[in-house]
Amino acid sequence: VAFAGGHDDVVLAYGMNSACAVASVYSHRDAVTGLDLIERNHMGSSSAFWSEKATHIMVSGSWDATVKVWSVAVSAGETVSINREPLAELFDADSTIVCVSARAVYSAGILICAGCADGSFVVWLCHDNGVKEVIHKEPARRGAGPCSAVKWVSEAGAVYLYTCFSSGRVASFVLDDQKLSSVSAVSLGVPVTCLEYSNRILLAGCNDGGLRLIPIRSGCSFDSKPTLWNAVNGEASPGLTCISISISSHGPHDDTPRCICSTGAEDGSVVLFELKRVL
Repeated sequence: VAFAGGHDDVVLAYGMNSACAVASVYSHRDAVTGLDLIERNHMGSSSAFWSEKATHIMVSGSWDATVKVWSVAVSAGETVSINREPLAELFDADSTIVCVSARAVYSAGILICAGCADGSFVVWLCHDNGVKEVIHKEPARRGAGPCSAVKWVSEAGAVYLYTCFSSGRVASFVLDDQKLSSVSAVSLGVPVTCLEYSNRILLAGCNDGGLRLIPIRSGCSFDSKPTLWNAVNGEASPGLTCISISISSHGPHDDTPRCICSTGAEDGSVVLFELKRVL
């Protein structure tokens, strides 16, 4: 099942096998611009945000400057149920929302970040007891442009946040004791439209059609020299709009992990390829 939001203010659940819509919810008063889902595990058993039948929590952001949290149940046969009443509504953003990211944190709750059109971003912690708290508001930087993508990462007991902007800036933060602190930043020189992270690999998709690998040292610190692959979606070099990475356990003929990457572009093209240089 795939979830998508659009300009009709609706979030749609689409069955991949049935090739049709299987559920929907009228979610916002303007276009839905960001979605993220958290799968249920043992950490959510005592949280006020997890109903008995819920398998996922969905977070949506919109041009109406709100973030909403939804209860979702997915079962066999592409059966999907989305609770019509949101679990939480967050109104603290000062501008229209461009992107969202969410992550469950053990013994704390659900972290939500929303990037905004004015270049600011907001971080909420939805505590397990149901209390919602703004734990960070990053002000807009002059000339930064919209905050185009945000990405939570949990690794080795630490929680990191990666953000990117249409100015070409990519920045990292660490969450410590429910406080967000800046760690590192790098400028790619062109507007960044999307981010993806997996196994110490941070990829930034840009509107010049290039894909950039940002090396990460200890924690979430950046190396100063990103690697560039030009025109990954064809010679016309359409701007990239989304990235996905999958790390396989081994290759077809050996035990070396494989990094499979897929990129989507503004011309509707999708490209699937293997990254070997980063292994």
